[in-house]
Amino acid sequence: MTDAHVAALVQDLVAVKPTLAAEDIRPESSITEELGFDSLDLVELAHRIRDDYPDFDLRVWLAAAMSSEVDSVGSMAALLAASRKAEVAR
Repeated sequence: MTDAHVAALVQDLVAVKPTLAAEDIRPESSITEELGFDSLDLVELAHRIRDDYPDFDLRVWLAAAMSSEVDSVGSMAALLAASRKAEVAR
């Protein structure tokens, strides 16, 4: 995961929930608990992410987040970074 992945994700998070302040979002911020994303917000976020990461699957991130109890901005950014690496390797 790079700062660029986190920064891009923060932009998408704020686009979905304009009441959020980008400077208050940290990699360790919980997307559902701290940032208040509900299921509809997550679906909208996934659609935005797919513009840059066509292979992004929200279900994969949710499954990992549920099993580790970590639904952080950083965990999603790490998944996006891994997705980009896999895409480049093809």
